[in-house]
Amino acid sequence: MHDLARHQQERHLVSIRRDRIVDDGVQGFVLAVSPTLVAIQQVDDFRLDGLMVLRLEDITEVRRGDSDQFQQALLAEEGLVQQVPFGMAFDLSDWSAVITQLSREHGYLILEREANEDPDFAIGRVIRTTADAVRFKFFSVVAHWKDIPEEILFEDITCCEVDTNYLTVYRRHFERQGIEPAAK
Repeated sequence: MHDLARHQQERHLVSIRRDRIVDDGVQGFVLAVSPTLVAIQQVDDFRLDGLMVLRLEDITEVRRGDSDQFQQALLAEEGLVQQVPFGMAFDLSDWSAVITQLSREHGYLILEREANEDPDFAIGRVIRTTADAVRFKFFSVVAHWKDIPEEILFEDITCCEVDTNYLTVYRRHFERQGIEPAAK
């Protein structure tokens, strides 16, 4: 589908559209593909900006245009292509597997439910996963941990992100403050 496996093999920078979900596209390097999910190294304004996992069913277009090719050359000149984790192994068998893996390796995650009537995202830590949901301890945009964890159904998740610049700043804030969420 969409030549994702070829783009992964050839280590191409590509632009991905999910027109039924969001207006903005995503640019990145394809790291892994399964029948239902794709993992990419996100690129934003010539910076590597975390790992993103998307549902394949939401992808409406994958292209590699002149802009992508030129930007990949610039990223190579800057030494950033060499930092892309092309050899990283992902378990993309389902949301439970990949969220469990990424939460162990990165701690903080963003889980998005963009296709819901009221699109939403949660940012925080995984407490546990079940067969059909993740119990998630999240915090507000002003870094206040919520008292009650939330159950997020896998069927509602459209995107999972880790190691983004956004998450990195929050993680450092919590580390400086000595703040960790209490699991409930």
